Amino acid sequence: MNETTTVANVDDLGIAPGNMEKDSWLDCLAEGIDDLPVTERLIISLFYYEGLTIQEIALVLEMAEAEVSKIHYDTVLELLKK
Repeated sequence: MNETTTVANVDDLGIAPGNMEKDSWLDCLAEGIDDLPVTERLIISLFYYEGLTIQEIALVLEMAEAEVSKIHYDTVLELLKK
C-alpha cells in the first residue's frame, strides 16, 4: 500500500491493513465512506482507490501534508471503529 507509516499506528487496534486481506480492509472503509464529509471521503478515495500518496493528495487538495496525513489517520480510525 501507499505510505504505510501513515496508518502504522492503526496496529494498536489490531486492524492494520497488513493484518487483513485487501478486500476486507477496503470493505471496512467502504461501509462508512458515504457518510463522511467531502474532504475526508476524497482523501480516503484518493489514497486507497486511486493509489495516490499523502504527498500527492496534499498537492491536489492544496493542503499541508501533515494536515492530509492527520485527516487520513483520524478518518481511518473512525471508519474501522464502526
